[in-house]
Amino acid sequence: METQIRTPRQHPFFDRHTVLGTIVLIILAYIFVTVPTTIVFLIAGFILPGFHPNDYLFVGIAGMACLALLIYKLWFRPEYRGILFRGFARTLKLCPVILPYWLLICLPEFLDGNFPKTFNLTVFSTALIAGFSEEVIFRGFPLSYLKRQLRSEKQIPLIVTVTGVFFGMFHLTNMILGASLSASLVQAVSASCIGIFFGALLMRGGNLLVPILLHSAHDVLMLSFQNADEVSAILSDEATPSDILMMLPCIALAVFGFFLIRKSMRREICGMWAETWSQSTENQPEIPAEPKNTTEV
Repeated sequence: METQIRTPRQHPFFDRHTVLGTIVLIILAYIFVTVPTTIVFLIAGFILPGFHPNDYLFVGIAGMACLALLIYKLWFRPEYRGILFRGFARTLKLCPVILPYWLLICLPEFLDGNFPKTFNLTVFSTALIAGFSEEVIFRGFPLSYLKRQLRSEKQIPLIVTVTGVFFGMFHLTNMILGASLSASLVQAVSASCIGIFFGALLMRGGNLLVPILLHSAHDVLMLSFQNADEVSAILSDEATPSDILMMLPCIALAVFGFFLIRKSMRREICGMWAETWSQSTENQPEIPAEPKNTTEV
């Protein structure tokens, strides 16, 4: 029985320049998802009395993030099958470890007598903005594209690590908005580890919606410890020894992420992504070859 392999359209730049292609996709995704929505909502805030843009910005960000994924899918059509809804249940089954992680990072707050107290629109908006935008920008685009380009089982940990570190380094830009250097460095390391875990979830399960929801839930939990009039994702205070110590659960989460993509699972992972990208699983080059008619038995 012969199965016809669908011939992909050519994308000369993205086919040949993997590193530059990854950077370009991250930049384009960031601009498309965040800039137009931010401008529109800021203008609305000036025009409409009583309208607080930050409380409703998540609506536009979530919509633009989903639209960006759709455009990305259509750009690589018919080669690419998408990652927003495919494999949701499969990916969700890998997530229970997040519960003890949340307990560990909240434990110091509990011991100090501080419990979640702020669950308002600002908290949920801030969390959803981060969940949708950051997962699409730093996971959805670059990780799926790198799996298209780097098809070897040995390169799976590299892809997850690179996208996780990109995500962590992005948090250093918080210093421009007033965050302290020490807090930014701690946040960058922690975010890199969390990014590795979310990347491993996507790599193993093939679904982006689960990391989006977990990311949003994580930020809701973290922001809920702040006072209602002080809710912010920017840490202006200097990092404390306890803040540094709390990197350990994040590191443990990253280690579990690497466990999810362990060697014994990589053939299955490659098969799943080959299906996502409509590729043959036999003798695959790391960079897509010139399209031609071929069949496999």
